[in-house]
Amino acid sequence: MEAGDVLDGGRFLVEESLDQGGMGSIWKATDATTGGTVAVKVLRLDAYTHGRLSPGERARRNVEMLKRFEREGTILSELDRPAIPRLLHRGYWREEPYLVMEYVDGPTLREFLDQHRPLPLAAACAIAVQIAEALAHAHASGVVHRDLKPGNIVLSSANGRVSLLDFGIAYLTDPDATRYTALGETPGSAGYIAPEQLRGLREVTAAVDRYAFGCVLFELVTGQCPFEDKPDRNKNIQHLEDLPPRIRSINSGLPQELDDLVADLLSKTPGDRPARIEEVREALHGLLPTPGDPAPEPALEPDPTLHYRTAGGLHPVAAPRRPAAPPRLNRRRGNWLGRGEFADLQARAKAELEATDAGPVCARLERALAQAAEDWGIADLVVADAHLTCADVALLSGRVQRAEFLYGQVAGAPVRHAVPGLRALMLEAEIGAVECRIPEGDALRALEEWTRAVREVLELPDQSTPLIARCRAAGLGLVDWLGSSRTDTVTDLLSRLPG
Repeated sequence: MEAGDVLDGGRFLVEESLDQGGMGSIWKATDATTGGTVAVKVLRLDAYTHGRLSPGERARRNVEMLKRFEREGTILSELDRPAIPRLLHRGYWREEPYLVMEYVDGPTLREFLDQHRPLPLAAACAIAVQIAEALAHAHASGVVHRDLKPGNIVLSSANGRVSLLDFGIAYLTDPDATRYTALGETPGSAGYIAPEQLRGLREVTAAVDRYAFGCVLFELVTGQCPFEDKPDRNKNIQHLEDLPPRIRSINSGLPQELDDLVADLLSKTPGDRPARIEEVREALHGLLPTPGDPAPEPALEPDPTLHYRTAGGLHPVAAPRRPAAPPRLNRRRGNWLGRGEFADLQARAKAELEATDAGPVCARLERALAQAAEDWGIADLVVADAHLTCADVALLSGRVQRAEFLYGQVAGAPVRHAVPGLRALMLEAEIGAVECRIPEGDALRALEEWTRAVREVLELPDQSTPLIARCRAAGLGLVDWLGSSRTDTVTDLLSRLPG
């Protein structure tokens, strides 16, 4: 596509390029029927795949990218919210598919933050609430954005209103929807990807957007990102393993309720985050400006508080009631166990599981897991062992996805091989993850991971009975599943296990 091209039988006149990316480009155009400005998004398949893939891989990737692009158009046509630009038209130009959307004239949130940081709290919350409203509408429509970041949010120069852009890698929660995932890639942008996405969890939920929203909210109220690249640890590793700083450690003047909310949103475990983005929106409402409040000082251009402080605006937002204190969403506060009490709880839960079946002690242990990991870290032997116990409970009860997540927490502990006892637990977790793969039918991956883990087990100076038993049980399961023709390596390794 070039400036001067005319689309849809003369309706749209392409004027200038706004952005060029690996998968295509965004152009500004004029709609001849209205005289208004529109945005045209073009998919360039050749630019994305040329020179990087074999012809067969390129053809498959092109089909996938084309279907994903078509689905983005379908999603935009069904989402009806002022904070999400409407789809106006879609078609082909010289064999390149394109989408015509409403144009929002204004800076991205990334550009805005580069000019104004830190933001006044009222302005930060005004932006955050509008993002939450757009996400709430998308989630209610069965759409998970998966790439929420400041670069995909635009502030209108006319009135400060927020728009959420780029649903190109959105995920549909409808179980009948077709999945399009580029080979070898993790959806999202570094610095805003939820831990479960980084681990390759296949069933995505709206919790990934709530995590990314927590990252954006952190940056809005502190002027900093939760994590930045370090010489020995990139952002993704930190998002997987490290606790983010509390926002009050950066700005002690921020409300404690907001500090707790951001901490909850950035929980490593999806279930520890607020259950719905509407809860987050309501919690932030009490921090919004109200009619008659003064403009931010120094002045912001554009001003995201404008439509909250006045009665006008293209899409007026009802002024919220200002409660005495915003609701507390943190579910991990209250009476908490000491280190010794938690170790005792773990021992009793393991005994309960071995003696009978999972019961109230195991349930209490699972409720305490997230706080224990936050307080003492997943590399703590008792915390890691507790995760394995709860993963076993989940697997036995048929909650395979939950079990796989908990095993993954231990297998990815940050202190690899440093403590012999931890290394054994990490290897047991890897075998547990293999047991999760068997009912899912992921044969090649299960075989590869079992083989690698057992070879490491055989190198351990001290091999515990539970670890050996688990290796043997999973190996026999693989033999039954795959048949003798593909399990010579499994049989050989089983014969080398002690006992």
